[in-house]
Amino acid sequence: MSIDDYLDLYNYAGSLGDKQWQASLAASLSEKLAVPPASEEELALAALWERFDRINEELKTLFVGMRACSVQADRLQEQVWALKTERIIISQRIRSRHVRV
Repeated sequence: MSIDDYLDLYNYAGSLGDKQWQASLAASLSEKLAVPPASEEELALAALWERFDRINEELKTLFVGMRACSVQADRLQEQVWALKTERIIISQRIRSRHVRV
């Protein structure tokens, strides 16, 4: 049953005055909505994905800067390579976690 179904039945039980049925439906809905806590592995993987996304954003900014100003291109190119290297390492860690899970 969907959450809407539980809520409809809960309201219907209330209109009938059946408090026991309402309590049963509320308990069932609570179980359905309960989310298990994230494991350390899931948290670590989420942190890796967040860093991966931040690196991509930094790379985009650097590429825009390189196009706009060729004077700083060498310095920006070094930053790009450092970020690309870090991104490769992070993607390898993400991949290894997916293989183990």
